[in-house]
Amino acid sequence: MTPPEMEFFKMTGAGNDFILFDNRTGGLKGDRLGDLIRRICTRALSVGADGVILLEPSSVANVRAAFFNPDGEPTFCGNGARCAARLAYLKGIAPARMTVETSVMVHRAEVKGSQVSFEMRDPRGFDDAVEVEVASETFRGVSVDTGVPHFVVFRPFAESGSIDTLGRALRSHPRFAPAGTNVNFVQQAQDGTLSMRTFERGVEGETLACGTGAVAVALAAAASGGASSPVALRTRSGAALTVRYEGPPRRASGVRLEGEARLVYVAQLGDEALQGFSPRI
Repeated sequence: MTPPEMEFFKMTGAGNDFILFDNRTGGLKGDRLGDLIRRICTRALSVGADGVILLEPSSVANVRAAFFNPDGEPTFCGNGARCAARLAYLKGIAPARMTVETSVMVHRAEVKGSQVSFEMRDPRGFDDAVEVEVASETFRGVSVDTGVPHFVVFRPFAESGSIDTLGRALRSHPRFAPAGTNVNFVQQAQDGTLSMRTFERGVEGETLACGTGAVAVALAAAASGGASSPVALRTRSGAALTVRYEGPPRRASGVRLEGEARLVYVAQLGDEALQGFSPRI
């Protein structure tokens, strides 16, 4: 089956948007998959998305989800995982309480209407004494891997200002070489929620939400005494996410990411969705 013949599902999790394919027949594979992902994720010239997710068969769970950044590289994504779980339920692939295999682990998930609770991997490499210098300014923050690496900086920001220049510099800082890191800027809102903005590697820009980033922010805030489970967060899109965990935040277990996962539309790729341009990433 060639890509233009394949039905796809456009979904969003708190503002992270994804292109999902039911790939249980294995139609999408091989060396050309990366180029396909780079093209269809290009906004304005094709479908546009923060990433691509493939639903695949699993021998150890109800379904397997494979995640790819817009640059075509494999990754893991918390909000994408919630979208994958909801689509698996909507298509009858899995029950409302399900297990989802990813490259990280076998996760438990639960779908209630448009709300999805997804079990995340326990954090690794928690370091709350990280200092890096960018543009003659020292940034102190927390480095933690919540499925992918994150650097969390508690720093006031203008809601309308761009974080791309600073985010890009921190993302590629030698401290986080060679893989780089995602970067989160956090401030506390008047209602007590944590307002966050994320620069994502692989996307190479700000996204409207980030699930693994929300977990990193919640645990970093809790470790400093600024929050406790459940932690309420507000994403760049304005959508709410909740992070629950057990135990001390630096060694948290039972971590769950909760929020809305919406099916926006169902469509098919046209031949011209892949033609006539070179993706920037």
